[in-house]
Amino acid sequence: MTEYSGKSSVITLQTAKANVEVSLLGARILSLKIRGDEVLWRPRKWRLEGRGWAHGGIPLCWPWFGASGPDPKVKHGFAHVRKFSLRRKHETNERSELVLGLSADAETRRLWPYEFDLEYRIILTDRLRLELKTVNKGQETFRLTTGFHPYFAIGERDRTLVTGTDGMKFCDSRKTMEYDSVWQGDMPLLSSFDHVFVEKGPTAFHAIEDAARNRRIELSSGGAARLVVWNPGSEEPAEENPAPGRLAAGDWRRLICVEPAILWQEAARSVAPGASYVLWAEIALSPRSGSVPTSKGSVPKVSVPTSAGSVPKVSE
Repeated sequence: MTEYSGKSSVITLQTAKANVEVSLLGARILSLKIRGDEVLWRPRKWRLEGRGWAHGGIPLCWPWFGASGPDPKVKHGFAHVRKFSLRRKHETNERSELVLGLSADAETRRLWPYEFDLEYRIILTDRLRLELKTVNKGQETFRLTTGFHPYFAIGERDRTLVTGTDGMKFCDSRKTMEYDSVWQGDMPLLSSFDHVFVEKGPTAFHAIEDAARNRRIELSSGGAARLVVWNPGSEEPAEENPAPGRLAAGDWRRLICVEPAILWQEAARSVAPGASYVLWAEIALSPRSGSVPTSKGSVPKVSVPTSAGSVPKVSE
């Protein structure tokens, strides 16, 4: 059970087969249940007060991802700590939709000096579809890095597999920002990761095969040039009694982040005055298929990175 505290409004959206909870603070998806099964990992406590980055659910990274913004101390932009407005809501048994919005103001201009309108469509059927539309309302072009940062709940990390990675260029962002390795096969999660993969096309499909819970989380996306796969491992700082939104000891065994994103300036999108950019993702749940490898030897990699310089963490 997750405890909520703070002053943010939480909106519930539901259909006959799914329901979702969304905080107006940061437009964070707090919970997603499909046929009664929780899809997302949530911390033990959440304080919905906009005091910096917090783990859990599906936060937004906008208008920059990681530390690639004008102030590297501000992680993953500012959308995740800003209050969104409710633009419309419509519910039926088959399809429900929630539209949230955020526009430029004095505070956002202090952090990022551009005029924009950000519209977030959350569409629920027997799955969840997210559409994040950025519109440039100003007179000058801006560059954008962004992403969805879903924390998926899993039964046991070492019995989990991410599919769709075969043949993708990647880097271990803890060591290098050069995509000079190629992943072979699917990705067993047998250690901590902070890997960035280069998507092969404008749309992508990946799945999380969760043997411990006998389920498969399916993730489709469009407009994302990169895929981040992150698990903190036992070496990440954690506490027995963590502060709200922080990791507890052992949480690494129960979560995996698989994030459709645009990150680092080499992949940034230029949005001209009057133009727009859309990032979308769709999450579905189904019974698991196939088996999960249990040895690290099943993950051959070629072209081992040669650069091991100091690199900022991509995801947390």
